[in-house]
Amino acid sequence: MTKRKMIYGHCLRHPARIYFIIGFFYGLSLINPVFAQIALQIGDFRTIGTGDFDNPAIWETWDGLAWQAATVKPGMMNTIFVDQGHEVRLTADEEVNHVYLYSAALPGRKLNLQTFELHVYGSLRGMHKPTGDFEINNLANASIDWIYPQSGKIVFKGNSRIVVDRSSWSAQTNNSRYQVVFDALPGETLTVNSAFKANVFVVNSGTVLQTVNNEGIPACSTFSFNNQVAFNGSGPYGNLIIEPNATLISECSAPLDQLVRRSVSIPAALIHLKPGGNLVFLGNEPIMESADFQLEGNVYYRSNAGTQVLVSSTMAAAIQPKKYHNLIFENNAQKLLIDSLFLSGDLARLSGGDIVDAPSYLNFQGDAVQQVVGLNFDFTQVEINKSGGRLVMDSDMRIKTNFFHRNGQIDFNGFDLYFNTDGAGVYEYEGGQWLNLNRMTYNFLPTVLNVGNASFPFEDAYQGGVRRLRLNGNSPGGNLSLRFFEIPGANWDPNFDDVDGSPILYQLNSYFEFSGLSASSDPIELRIAAENLIVDEVDDIRIVGNGLAAPGVHLPGVDADTLWARRSLEFAELDGNTFTIGSYRQMSILPLTWVGVEAKMEKGEIVVRWSTAQEKGNEKFILYRAKDKRLEFEKIAEIPSRGDREGIQEYNYRYIEKLHEAPYFQLEQVEIDGKSSFSEVFRLGGEIESFTSPTKVFPNPYVSGKINFVLPPNLGSEDVMISVFGISGEQHFSLGLESPDLEEKFSRLPKGIFVIQLEAPGFQDRLKFWKR
Repeated sequence: MTKRKMIYGHCLRHPARIYFIIGFFYGLSLINPVFAQIALQIGDFRTIGTGDFDNPAIWETWDGLAWQAATVKPGMMNTIFVDQGHEVRLTADEEVNHVYLYSAALPGRKLNLQTFELHVYGSLRGMHKPTGDFEINNLANASIDWIYPQSGKIVFKGNSRIVVDRSSWSAQTNNSRYQVVFDALPGETLTVNSAFKANVFVVNSGTVLQTVNNEGIPACSTFSFNNQVAFNGSGPYGNLIIEPNATLISECSAPLDQLVRRSVSIPAALIHLKPGGNLVFLGNEPIMESADFQLEGNVYYRSNAGTQVLVSSTMAAAIQPKKYHNLIFENNAQKLLIDSLFLSGDLARLSGGDIVDAPSYLNFQGDAVQQVVGLNFDFTQVEINKSGGRLVMDSDMRIKTNFFHRNGQIDFNGFDLYFNTDGAGVYEYEGGQWLNLNRMTYNFLPTVLNVGNASFPFEDAYQGGVRRLRLNGNSPGGNLSLRFFEIPGANWDPNFDDVDGSPILYQLNSYFEFSGLSASSDPIELRIAAENLIVDEVDDIRIVGNGLAAPGVHLPGVDADTLWARRSLEFAELDGNTFTIGSYRQMSILPLTWVGVEAKMEKGEIVVRWSTAQEKGNEKFILYRAKDKRLEFEKIAEIPSRGDREGIQEYNYRYIEKLHEAPYFQLEQVEIDGKSSFSEVFRLGGEIESFTSPTKVFPNPYVSGKINFVLPPNLGSEDVMISVFGISGEQHFSLGLESPDLEEKFSRLPKGIFVIQLEAPGFQDRLKFWKR
């Protein structure tokens, strides 16, 4: 009544605007469903009293002309209206189409779910009866737990649609005590177009779209949680959970309300993105208020304009998430990082704007294979502390200040490493390896070099182990560039002497090369690790040049954390020179003599040949193949020995494989008593372009419709199996290339980057694939 008097008095004070206001509300009533009568459909149900859902006596059904006594309970195709003062209790899981709950004054409790689920294939809506007919109502009673208890669930199922709308729902239900589960069919989207309050929200399957509702004043369709202090205290409360393969997409951004919160001043308790789940931010300033985040799946920042920042919080009891698994950037907005990020998965830019340093500290951790994809990697601080797996780069790694390598492998994929480029940082090494690094540049060297700040752990792919190089002593500052040239095998007849006259009888073919150093006569001790080399006596090993004596003088080898070859020289003598490990005694004795190994192409087949001499007590050979220079070997065949023989024995193995580049091979000889030895690593010779046809998939990127594959000409599609994996390694499906379900499977993939694995007898290939 007070509100009516206020409006009326206002109109009296402004008589010229009376007809405009009347006209505005009349027009609004024509287009806004808030004022609309609900059109009844044959088969709709309404309550006539309180009772159990499965009791027809509490229901009437609409026959098109009038309400009639029900003879059965409602089902999946029926809309239900729960009227004022009526409460419906579930005694089992039930299913309906739309649900209308009386939401005006004094509604009474409406749904007692007990421990059961109400499956909703339509929408959840409020209604009232100002004229006796059912009409949409966008308000709700704030003081009663009209849907309860917390053990019961409203489960939205089925196809794409709006499940709650601002015109017919609100989050004024502060005492909501139930769980909401979004369980759409794969590939379908359930739209939340209103603020929504419950105890728990679970995105179980399909996609949920959280909108910015623009009916009237723009508002975020916020997920919020029960406010009852007596029920759950005054601290953080309520969970949002995104299950594997499910997706939540949010349009919300500041200055609008938060995506998630308990109330206007209290955060939620937990936001849990499970492995394989997807959380997508479209707004430039997303805010989520939660006391805890577990982001174990894929987080996408997908704004298309302006500058997009990472999700933040504003409440004192909330935290800003800094731990991510897969962190993925798309579309044209510039993406601004936060001060620190802890990543256990991939860091990927699939399209669009630059990734901007905050300045930022990046920590790569965990035991998974992590990829850095599609971005210009240039950040202020980086720490690698992986308990397993490796970090794989697809660009140079540039670090402005601090570089901490605590543990784990970095696969540089042939790119370069630059650190301390701004000169204000430090390098600290505790453990780990560098694979396939082209060049390391250490800017602004410290004046004192030691095990912590001057250890460089290059992996020796051919000999195995980590060929660490270490410097001890003083430096003049400046920069240092270092390369490790990896060449298979060893030189068993180097034919040169060290500066002290010792004949060098063995030298690794791989070697280090320094460049870009400042001149200094300060003494420096150079060490190179002899890990994984067969050494009879530690004094046998020494540092030599590539085919000549190294500058400086030999120091006795040491056996500390590993075997070390050592050399003393002036700092300036490092520049422009090469260094590797040599010995004045041969370092290994093999149980048989490898006369020769080779691999060639012959008429479309790969033929691996090897020959041995003095074969005795040998059981078999195992052939390993690596597809590229990372030398991740896989066993492809076992070949039995032909028995003992003093003379030469020749072997060969033939097979067919689709190739992008020439693979590497290595043979293992296994004796009857279990002892074994390895041949040198050797590579397929000859041209591969003439006998290979690249496998392709198109369209790529893909949206929907037909999917096409191009296969090598000697491969039949009926023999090919396809497996599709997400970037975090989860398998989405596997089926034959000629399966009639192929198009449907690809169409139902969520947006993102995938790996397609194709397999057939004697054939395997992997393709990168984007779903838009």
